[in-house]
Amino acid sequence: MSNLRFQVVEEAFKKRPLEVEVPKERPSEYFGKYVFTRAKMYKYLPAAIYTQLTDVIDNGTPLDRSIANAVASGMKQWAMEMGVTHYTHWFQPLTGGTTPLWNTTARAG
Repeated sequence: MSNLRFQVVEEAFKKRPLEVEVPKERPSEYFGKYVFTRAKMYKYLPAAIYTQLTDVIDNGTPLDRSIANAVASGMKQWAMEMGVTHYTHWFQPLTGGTTPLWNTTARAG
């Protein structure tokens, strides 16, 4: 067993660090690029849905579950146009914890 451990350590020392290319643009130019912002909501959601959703965000009005499919559809369309192949729906159940749901948008054929 100890011989195997030494072999693993020896192999680890042979590895070299990967070169990481520093982005050429300023962080302010790409920070938040993949966030579904209000401007993107306005573009991808029907007007009535956008109004309801921003009212929830700004004023804390109760979220009407009937708009969920329209919001999900708008977000998915925006993400697909950004070239997404997978996404995570992160939700917070009433237990106080968080749980990710992994999904894929890839299609066979």
